[in-house]
Amino acid sequence: MSDEIKYPKGFGLKDVVAWGTTGLVVLDKPSETVIKTPLDEDCSDLILREQKIYERFTQRGGHEGILRYYGTVENGIRLEYAPNGNLRSFNNRNKVDNKQRLQWAVQIAHALSFTHLAGVVHGDLTCQNVLLDAKLNTRLSDFAGSSLDGSPLLIAVTASHEYPGPALSVQGDLFAFGSVLYEIMTGKAPYTELADDEILGRYSKGDFPETDSLQAIGNVIRKCWQGQYDGFELVVGDLNVHNQIFTLPPAPDAKISILIGLTVVATAFVLFRSISLRQGRLSLRQ
Repeated sequence: MSDEIKYPKGFGLKDVVAWGTTGLVVLDKPSETVIKTPLDEDCSDLILREQKIYERFTQRGGHEGILRYYGTVENGIRLEYAPNGNLRSFNNRNKVDNKQRLQWAVQIAHALSFTHLAGVVHGDLTCQNVLLDAKLNTRLSDFAGSSLDGSPLLIAVTASHEYPGPALSVQGDLFAFGSVLYEIMTGKAPYTELADDEILGRYSKGDFPETDSLQAIGNVIRKCWQGQYDGFELVVGDLNVHNQIFTLPPAPDAKISILIGLTVVATAFVLFRSISLRQGRLSLRQ
């Protein structure tokens, strides 16, 4: 970063926690919030678009799966701070069990359902744009290139998440969610070994990465890629079914169940014989 970058008043390089092609993010430690400002004049429209989208979310009551919005600061916006960074980095650095992975998937799908109902198409959905709070709950973020009420998308998603159809659509976000879910479960984005044009060529032919090894979740991913969902409400429903599996106690092994059953029967038989013999002796004494 150069000295030409314009930081919010009172902040500097030491306060930077993230940056990208459109904005710079600094941490305001006293308030535990962040301030996002445009990198340069050319990015001002992108931050303004993001401001309008967050204001739309606020008008609709907000959503726990989306970064909270605290208004404007100079030429930027103030947002909730997510101390565990983005989902991709966290997933790569830490050992995560399937229960946690599915919880993330359900939370992201819920947030996207709210987003679409608010008239917003994200358009740049990746694991880098999903943040984690202190309790590892997901927070959907980075709406600088998103569409509001059908306005053009201002940014293109990476090839591994790009829908081979109209990007400005619910199906575009559903397709990208399939790739997000794939990365959550496998630790890598689809077709990471291929060049962008080859990835897009395969997608246009309906040629997607293998997901059978992911079992039921693999089926959800395929349905996202193949356009079998009309909206995220159905995705949430499918994911909740699989999420409940991980909250149930494990079923006992069949052999163990049989042994337990036999033990119960044998114990009951012994008790019955013991009681019968005791009663027989009492009868003889009388």
